[in-house]
Amino acid sequence: MLSFATEFPVHHEHRGPAFSAVLRKWLLGSPHTVLRSSDLAGFASEGEWEATKGTERLETLTHADGEDQSVGLRYTRTDASLEWVTTVVFSRTSASTWVGIRVSCESTHPAVRLPPAKKPVLVRTILSELQGGRDGALVVQNAPYHLGNVDVELAANLIRGTAGCRLPIVYVSAGFLGRYLVDGVKLASDLSGMAHVVVEPNRPFSLRLRLEVASENVYGGTVGIYWPDGSGRRSFFLGHEYASEGALQQAIIEEVRSALVNRRPLNRCTWFGVRQSVSAAPSPRCAPRGRRRSIGLQMSSTRSWMRSRSNSMPQNEKSLVSKLRCESSRRVSHWGWVTLTTGSEQDLFPGEIAGIVRDALSDSTTRVPADSRRAHVLSAIVSATPVTSEADRIRDELKSLLRGSSTLDAKLRRGLERLGFSINEDGKHIKIVFQGDDRYTFALPKSGSDRRGGLNAATDIGRLLF
Repeated sequence: MLSFATEFPVHHEHRGPAFSAVLRKWLLGSPHTVLRSSDLAGFASEGEWEATKGTERLETLTHADGEDQSVGLRYTRTDASLEWVTTVVFSRTSASTWVGIRVSCESTHPAVRLPPAKKPVLVRTILSELQGGRDGALVVQNAPYHLGNVDVELAANLIRGTAGCRLPIVYVSAGFLGRYLVDGVKLASDLSGMAHVVVEPNRPFSLRLRLEVASENVYGGTVGIYWPDGSGRRSFFLGHEYASEGALQQAIIEEVRSALVNRRPLNRCTWFGVRQSVSAAPSPRCAPRGRRRSIGLQMSSTRSWMRSRSNSMPQNEKSLVSKLRCESSRRVSHWGWVTLTTGSEQDLFPGEIAGIVRDALSDSTTRVPADSRRAHVLSAIVSATPVTSEADRIRDELKSLLRGSSTLDAKLRRGLERLGFSINEDGKHIKIVFQGDDRYTFALPKSGSDRRGGLNAATDIGRLLF
């Protein structure tokens, strides 16, 4: 079963021999291998090469034609009742250099469970040795991209899928209080070679971005995954679905990994693609097409089985890709879900719009005939929609802050800013704006004589906002 797949560009200055050297380093540095340096004589030589030792098997395909260079490695290892197959392809043209990695794991016994899928160490090794290359507007790296206040157009292109990137964009929005739900540095390290992690600077940036992308951006701390081919996004929330930041981060990683496995690979980054290049290359007269070498003893039946498996792999890969592509297309259907388009409106605090819709539907259940279809549907939706208490919390804290207040002291200022209000003291009155939205601007007296004035103001603000 295919458990991991990715493709990413590397620095264009590197050529096939440099990549082959990285593969040698990775193979000989593995704690699971019995291979030694002497076993790799002729490794990645022109054409085809193979070697077998114990339960490990290596196959390479190498082709060079001027600027066009390809190197493919297929490494098979049997460990107890599991067979691991790692396929790595290096493809360089005059325009770009890409690497493709695919890992599959099969059980040779029906009672053995497959281990959890994870990113292989090889991805980090290649990025460390060869450095990431340019992928559209971004460069592949193991650190997040921290957007600046002037990068609204770049962010819009990334979200619209028009930035020329092939890797997905994991967009980390700023929370309502300026905090983030995930550690961007750790997330970018875990997703290096799989996705670009982009972190927006602040909440006002999100509000400006909303106008550019017709409210398609995630916001308020939500993390969104955007795909260059416009296949949509899935958003993740810490709230009711995830118990911790670590659980949220793991869910994001797993979503990216699963989607990449189901994605159709670039032909140039596949074993089949390299084999096509090798087969099409003219062979020198009186020279063998490639060298084959066996190390140690191997049962002939096992060798024949592995050879037939190798020969049939290209067709199997094409069938698998076709199947996964169909499964991927079905992922966009959401049976049993209702999708609401909020137009130009976004949450001003977590769960705001969902809470408003839930309250409206709950109120509607009293306005339709009892035991009717509408009553049943509305009641079911209300029951299945979580109750959010954020609006009540903000309203109660606002009342507590303004109750008995007559001046804007440091404590009141900190409290209002914590709730998402910006404060402007120019003019005769104090103006407070909720979440940077000028539609929700309220005036407070600079010095009030009525002790109930603050509580009355909190009541009026709460009525309009919550």
